[in-house]
Amino acid sequence: MKLLSCLLTVMLTVPALSELKIVSTPDGETRPPPCALTCSGVSKHNQTFIFNSLSWKKYHRRAFKYILNATDCGFVTTPTVIATLSGPTIGGEVTRCPSVHVWGNHATRGFYVFTVEDTPIEQLNANECDVHWIATGYHC
Repeated sequence: MKLLSCLLTVMLTVPALSELKIVSTPDGETRPPPCALTCSGVSKHNQTFIFNSLSWKKYHRRAFKYILNATDCGFVTTPTVIATLSGPTIGGEVTRCPSVHVWGNHATRGFYVFTVEDTPIEQLNANECDVHWIATGYHC
């Protein structure tokens, strides 16, 4: 009887722990809660794709990187995306990576991450500044 009680408690508690509620979206439309999805990933500083399209590039003094692997999440609407840069801690010394902002996020095409300040691409690579991102949206 104790085992049944424990099992029932776990079965009733676990769904409540994984509940995701989206209160607003970029397009202003909300969907049923079971369709809500959180997806995350890391785009490595040295990750490239066809013709180096995923490597760091420059645009008007700011560096940017296209994040394609967000398309693997299966969003059907434009997600809300948060991104930050992070490098390794080497010998107790923290590497410096600049602040970024997300631009052009799209449900099926990924998004761009731009540095807030003028940052040399060499610094982003030398400091191993990887893009850590999390996206919240709907998959149905």
